[in-house]
Amino acid sequence: DKPILTDATPLDVQRLGISIIHQELNLLDELTVAQNIFLCREPVKRWGFIDFARMNEHARELLVGLVEEDIDPKRKVGDLKIAQKQMVEIAKATSFEVELLIMDEPTSVLTEKETVILFDLIRRLSTRGIAVVYISHRLKEIVDVCSAVTVLRDGHFVDTKDITDVTVRDIAEMMVGRVVQESSVTDFAGDPNEVMLEVTNVTDRLLKDVSFSVRKGEILGFSGLVGAGRTELMEIVFGIRTPESGSVLIEGRPVNIRSAMDAIKANLGFVTEDRKKTGLVLCRDITENVNYVTSLKNRGIFRGRKRTEENATSMIESLKIRCNGHDQTVNSLSGGNQQKVALAKWLLSDARILILDEPTRGVDVGARQEIYHIIKDLAESGIAVIVVSSDLAEVMNISQRVIVMHEGAITGTLANSELSESKIMHLAANV
Repeated sequence: DKPILTDATPLDVQRLGISIIHQELNLLDELTVAQNIFLCREPVKRWGFIDFARMNEHARELLVGLVEEDIDPKRKVGDLKIAQKQMVEIAKATSFEVELLIMDEPTSVLTEKETVILFDLIRRLSTRGIAVVYISHRLKEIVDVCSAVTVLRDGHFVDTKDITDVTVRDIAEMMVGRVVQESSVTDFAGDPNEVMLEVTNVTDRLLKDVSFSVRKGEILGFSGLVGAGRTELMEIVFGIRTPESGSVLIEGRPVNIRSAMDAIKANLGFVTEDRKKTGLVLCRDITENVNYVTSLKNRGIFRGRKRTEENATSMIESLKIRCNGHDQTVNSLSGGNQQKVALAKWLLSDARILILDEPTRGVDVGARQEIYHIIKDLAESGIAVIVVSSDLAEVMNISQRVIVMHEGAITGTLANSELSESKIMHLAANV
C-alpha cells in the first residue's frame, strides 16, 4: 500500500517506516551518542528548546540490553570503539516506528556476544511484523538468522532460496560462481628460534604486563572481546600509542618505536581496522595510495610517475586487484579491493612484520578467501604476520597460533591443533 517514490530523500523514506544501517558508519564524531540517535528528531521543550534530559534518557533505554558494556548517551561518538559505534547505529535505526529495517554488514565489528544480542533483536522485530533485509558476507549468519536468501553477483540477480534448502557452501558458490577453495593452515613448522618481533612487559592504562613474540614466516592470531586491548597493543607496537613501560625487539635488536615513522623505518606494516578512515586516501588513485608508504620511507629520493605507475601495476597484478587501471580512484573500488590496496602499500615498502587488524571486515566471500591466500603466501615468503580479528572462524582458519586477551591481559595461547571456538571464548571471557 506504500506509494512509489521518485527522487525521494532519506527523510521521505524514513517517514514511510524504512530504516537502514549502513556498512560504513554514518555517525557524526563531534556529536554525542544521543544527538546522533535523534539527529533532526530531537525532543523539544515548551519553547522549542531541545530537551536534552529526555533525549539522553530515551537513548539510554534504547542502548540497554543492546551492548555488552554501558555507553554514556552524553559521550562523544568519536571517543567510542568501532563496535560501540555500530551499536549506536543499530539503536538509531530502531529508535522510531519501522516497518522495514535494512542491515548492511551489521556484525562486521561485533563480538560473538553482541552478535547473539543483535540476532535476538532481529527475531523480536520479526515477531512484531517488521521485515528485515540482512546483508552480510558472513554466510553462517545468513543461515542462522534468515528465513530466505537472495544472492547477487556482479550486480545481477542469481537466485532466491528458502534457507532450509541451502548450505553455507551452496550460498558461497552461488556468490562467486565457482567452487570455493577454502584456505587453511597447520601448526608453524619454521625455525622457532627465528623471532622477528618480541614484545616484553608492555603496560599502560589498559594493558597489563603483556609479552608475546612472532617468528619468521608465522601467522599469529589475536582474539578477544571488545575492550580486550588487542588494537591498543598493536598501536603501541607500531608507535601510535606510548606505553608506560615495556620493550620491543626486532630480530633480536632493541628498538625505540615512538612514532609510525619509526615503525616504518623498522620494516613494520600496519593495516588498520578502519581502512576508510586511517588506511587509505580515498579521493586519490591506486598509484598514489600504493606508493604512499614507500615515498615516506624514501623521502628525498626522486621517483618518477612512470616508476610509481609500474609499482601500482605490479601490485594490481600480484594481488588481483579488480579495477579499471592504476589511475582509478580508491573510493570507487569494492571493499575487498580497497583492502588489497591498503595491503599493497605495505608490501611495496618491504615490510618484514605485518599487522592486519580486522583484515576482511566488509569483504565478500570471494575476496575474503583471496586475502587468506595472500596472507598464507606472505608467511611462506618469510614475513611475520599478526592477524587481529573479532571473527572466530577467521582466527581459527588462518592462524598457526592464537593469543587470546581479556581486559588488557593475555589469558592464553593456543596452537592451531588446539583451536576450538569454546576454548577461545572461555579464554576471552576469562572463565
